[in-house]
Amino acid sequence: MTAMAPFFERPPGSAVDEDVLARLLLRYGLGPSEQAAIRAFGRIVTADELAAILLERLHLGEGNAADVTIAPILRDFCMELVQIVNWDFSPAWPAALAARWSECYLAGAVAEFPFIALEVLIAFCQQRLFGERAMVYRLELDILNALVRLGWCLGGLLAEVAIEHEQAFRLSAEDGDPVLGIPNRRRFLTLLTDCLGRIVPGRQLGLVVLNVEWGRSADVLALDERDHLRLALSEVMRGVLRPGDILCTLGDDEWAVILPDLHHPAQVALAGHKLVDACEVLRSNNFPALRGRFCAGGSWAPEQAGDPFGLEQAARMALVVAKSAGRPFDVYGGEAVVRAEGDANFEMEVARALETQQFQLHLQPQVELPSRRVIGAEALLRWARDDGRVVTPPEILRVVERLGLMPALSRWVIQQAAQILVSFAAAGCKVRVSVNVTAEDLNDAELPIFIRQTCDTWRVEPSRLCFEITEGGLVSSEGVSVRTLEALREGGGRLALDDFGTGYSSMDYLRRLPFDELKLDKSFVERITGSDNDREIVELMVRIAHTFGLEVVAEGVETAATEALLIKMGCNCAQGYLYAPAMSVDDFVAWWKASE
Repeated sequence: MTAMAPFFERPPGSAVDEDVLARLLLRYGLGPSEQAAIRAFGRIVTADELAAILLERLHLGEGNAADVTIAPILRDFCMELVQIVNWDFSPAWPAALAARWSECYLAGAVAEFPFIALEVLIAFCQQRLFGERAMVYRLELDILNALVRLGWCLGGLLAEVAIEHEQAFRLSAEDGDPVLGIPNRRRFLTLLTDCLGRIVPGRQLGLVVLNVEWGRSADVLALDERDHLRLALSEVMRGVLRPGDILCTLGDDEWAVILPDLHHPAQVALAGHKLVDACEVLRSNNFPALRGRFCAGGSWAPEQAGDPFGLEQAARMALVVAKSAGRPFDVYGGEAVVRAEGDANFEMEVARALETQQFQLHLQPQVELPSRRVIGAEALLRWARDDGRVVTPPEILRVVERLGLMPALSRWVIQQAAQILVSFAAAGCKVRVSVNVTAEDLNDAELPIFIRQTCDTWRVEPSRLCFEITEGGLVSSEGVSVRTLEALREGGGRLALDDFGTGYSSMDYLRRLPFDELKLDKSFVERITGSDNDREIVELMVRIAHTFGLEVVAEGVETAATEALLIKMGCNCAQGYLYAPAMSVDDFVAWWKASE
């Protein structure tokens, strides 16, 4: 389907039956005597005569049509209209005339066109009946009066066709997607409610919700290309469904399929996998440059839910499980329920923990090589749930980012780092604190101002703060990130490129961006004693960093042998379990005093 289909029981004007015709004739006063007068006129004028005069006066001849696109359709309407002289007062001809006018209206004809054509016909009929005679006979007046009434009758019928089309357009806009030609979310809920009410004993109603997560390649598509993509996906999904299944759109990248009259719930899973597979094949064959992930979740009634919102929620919970597990499809059930509810509870706990400041920062020392003098500490996020389970930082950050709370968390971390520096100053501990900065932070042009205000509030030197950014973060926020990094550097802060070697265009970043130090990722560092390749890679990284005037910090140093190799390479600093694990602020101060 390539155009919006009105959600009507019948096409406008298509149901002119005996009862409808009888009401029309009664409404416009076309009784037996008027019908007899019209038949009499049909013996005076032929359809060919009427057609010739009508096409001439409406400028619809083959050589003088102003609009060549719509003119042939209007001519067809006129040729149907002149059959008025042959009408036997059965419903067939008015229905055919209404169908012709429906085509014209959908093609863009003005609503007044039928009345203009009827006016031309009646004027010609009057001329043909009376001519230039001064005397008019009663029969001629009766014929003209009947023709006028018939004109109003036909005009009323065709006006109803136009009105019904306007109503169809309005309802289509409210209840359907104008591009895909399928029901939207509003209509979907109505259809789902109706289908739930028609479930018969021993049968099920299935529901599949399908979602696609596009990569960056889809973000740059023009609007018409995006519409073409959505339309192609809708059509390929329709092709794998049964005739009675109902495809709906719930958003730009989300669809729902109502599966009535199922014999077994297993059919829901079958439909879900078929939909995902069809979409994947279409993307691979027709849109190979696009990257996207299709996932779907399914549920069925009446066992799992008896109302539309409950059934949709069940399918969505299954969709969440499918996404988190990396599967193309899942159905609502034991594992889906437990996992989806667990994920929802975890998200609420994370949000509440941030709001009530339950998170903590632990510090892992950074030491100078080869002296092992403590020069800094990296702040690492820590949090224990209500049940006592310690949550890893990646788990926390994934949820925080999904909830859109990353800016709030980053600002909390910066404020906490400033307070830690105050504690250090009171203890005489002159080391700097490193905090991680995300890609989203680099898109915040006000971040440097916030940092300056925080340092002023707590009376700490900005140079005591080091901001670490990963290569991945730079890739996802290039442009704004450069200006933000320069502002942080101008404000006195120290900058570090984190996880060096695991990312994208490392050499280019070192050349263009104002970093002070480079941090070697522990995935390289921890293997340098057992792999010649990794040792050579790390040695090369150290030389490159020194070429650009940067200090080098090695992460994940756990053995004296690793430390010895790093010292030989000229690595400036290190952190890892060889020196100390991450610890609370109080424990760090005590550890620092003991190491002095």
